[in-house]
Amino acid sequence: MSEHVVLDESTSLAGNSQSQISEAEVTPLEGMDNTANGSADDEQPELKQNWWQRHQEMKKLEGKFESYPHLLVLKPKERYAFRSDYFEVDSSVGCVLSFFHDSAAQDGFAAFWGIGRIPDGLDDRVTAVVLEQIVRRDQKWIDQYTRQSENLDKLERGEQAESGTTSSRRKAKKVAGDMETVIGELQDGGAYLSVQNRLLLKAPDLITLEETIERISRLYIDRFGTIKVAPYVGEQRQELSGLFKKNDKKRGSGFHFTSTELAGSYSLVTNGLNDYSGEYVGFMIGDVNNSAVLMDTNGYSHHVVVADNAVSDYLGRERVANMWGSKLSQSCLLANGSVVHLVLDGANLDKLGPKFDDLTAHVDLNSGDVNMFEMFGDEDDELSIFSSQMKKLTLMFEQLYQARDAAMNSIIRDNLETIAEQFYVDQRMWVRNAKENRSRLRVVGIPHDQVPRLQMFMSYLDTALKERENSSKNNQSTLDALTVLTGVARNLLNTNGDLFNNFTAEAVDGIRDAKRVVYDFSRLMRRGKGVAMAQLVNIVGFAIGKLQHGDTVIIHGAEHIDEQVKEYIQSQFEHLFHRGGRVVFSYNDTDKMLEDAAFNKFDAADFTIFGTMRDKTVEDYQKLLHQEIPKDLAKLITRKGENLSYLRRGHSNVVFHLDLALGINPNREKQRRDMRRKAQQLEESKRLSTVMTEKPVPGANTTGGGGSNEDRKQAEAKRGMLPVHKHKAIEKKTLSTADRFSNGSQMTRTKQRNDGSAR
Repeated sequence: MSEHVVLDESTSLAGNSQSQISEAEVTPLEGMDNTANGSADDEQPELKQNWWQRHQEMKKLEGKFESYPHLLVLKPKERYAFRSDYFEVDSSVGCVLSFFHDSAAQDGFAAFWGIGRIPDGLDDRVTAVVLEQIVRRDQKWIDQYTRQSENLDKLERGEQAESGTTSSRRKAKKVAGDMETVIGELQDGGAYLSVQNRLLLKAPDLITLEETIERISRLYIDRFGTIKVAPYVGEQRQELSGLFKKNDKKRGSGFHFTSTELAGSYSLVTNGLNDYSGEYVGFMIGDVNNSAVLMDTNGYSHHVVVADNAVSDYLGRERVANMWGSKLSQSCLLANGSVVHLVLDGANLDKLGPKFDDLTAHVDLNSGDVNMFEMFGDEDDELSIFSSQMKKLTLMFEQLYQARDAAMNSIIRDNLETIAEQFYVDQRMWVRNAKENRSRLRVVGIPHDQVPRLQMFMSYLDTALKERENSSKNNQSTLDALTVLTGVARNLLNTNGDLFNNFTAEAVDGIRDAKRVVYDFSRLMRRGKGVAMAQLVNIVGFAIGKLQHGDTVIIHGAEHIDEQVKEYIQSQFEHLFHRGGRVVFSYNDTDKMLEDAAFNKFDAADFTIFGTMRDKTVEDYQKLLHQEIPKDLAKLITRKGENLSYLRRGHSNVVFHLDLALGINPNREKQRRDMRRKAQQLEESKRLSTVMTEKPVPGANTTGGGGSNEDRKQAEAKRGMLPVHKHKAIEKKTLSTADRFSNGSQMTRTKQRNDGSAR
């Protein structure tokens, strides 16, 4: 039989209470009328409330709906109809399911098996809630039932020995074994716990509810085998009303665990990232809880590594790794930091976010705005700056020739440093024994046009080569080294003189003060990787020289950096880290990022963000990280074509569907144009309304900011905002007017041209 119970008493209660309150209020109102008819000077006696009035006041203080008829009008009517194994509420159906277990079965559950009780893969319209109530049994209860269980166990053994079947004997043996395990864990200090589990389902219709119950039953068979769920037939009302009752008052004995057993059933569910100042970057996948990922993208202090092979089809096939670079850049700017972009992979930052025209400076590296022989920095660091300059020149030349062996490379480097030092000494920028002659140094802060260029240095190399060729004591290795250096310098001067034979541009002085500076090396890669690397070495010290605490340098396409220059760039970054700056290494290939682990140190990064990987990449990643990642995580990060990002930060490992907000959306361009047009129309309507409603002033300019044209011109002239010929015209007109009023003579009109001059 189906159970049908209707809970709908709100209307009757409201009607009775409203009528009773109305009757109770009649007497006080009549008393007030009688008092009003009497003498106005007499004081009104305080009305005493009877028992019913005091009772109604107490009901009002309780805050029940029936005490407030106007709230009952707004309160929706709730109607529960309980059937045999489900119930109806509003336009949905629901069911309370209980968990059942075969006590004779050998479970063999894995650790943390409790998470399997949470069903997944259900209809989006279905809501499933797993409730678990735990009560700890006291020692008195444990002692009582332990003795009782031991006595029953003895009787059971005797009966099974005499007349038991194979099935009953196996069950008795299983129960006895469990009893022994429980007693052992209790004696070792464990607690004994009573656990009641319920599964509350809600679906839009009965068919969907039945399909959901069937699917959950199959899930539990696959996951556990010995656990199933079913409703108590005819008990849905009691089950729903008793969801939060004490365990002893619920139907069924439930389950009993020791604290050790219960620990293995914990439902460990991650919730992604919920940083205090985080922003939405995507939503989790591959876990029971698909919550939003709120990440503080500016929450790092040293360096970050990003590697992703994917491209974005929505932003003109820009790299996803560069999208992260744009996001980190915007976060730094919002925190009032400065950002330097070193673009090696052709990333178009205008497609990856707002242009920030007022904050951004673009350095044209194809025009050679920075002299390769000029040094930058503070005067206190002159000695280290000069040493770094020698290293820079050496690396620039090494990028443009191929050394035959290490010995030859060393000879070339020694000759270059010797000639470069003499070059700076002759130009009065450096002196011998510089530590004792600091006052004579001119390393930094000198005018750009006083710093020698490549053509001057070329003459030093030619002179050194000719001297070596004409020397009677000729060393062939030294001669070969000078020949190589002269050839490289001549190639720089003749082929790439537009890059390396220039004075530093005056505009460069203000570039480093911009909040966002973009150095694009992409076009230089077409001339050759050696030229691009030489320019990178030339510019990197200048680019990051003024970055301070909280500022960031982002390398787009870090896999393009040549192996020979990494040591120099790393030394420059060390100075940046010492000042509190930060670095973002962005790679467009995860495998190349792992090969470059010595340079980017991804294992020590504040956080890493990777795209999907190959199985071989996952193996290499674990070897370099010296850690093993869970198998489920390894399977998840190797899934293709789902726009996934894998974030590792400390002990957190989160895989989420990427959904970055970069401040631009091509699909909303029409909406932005409409908003700008409406804002402009509103501004014009306000201006027109002001002109039409306010009292007009003689000579007023209806399109200006108020006041007459003459008043505005004179005010601007006083501020020095008008040209000289307009100043003279206004003075002439003012003097003529004053003379006319003083002498009474008639003035001749002067016509003014359109440009304001008089004739």
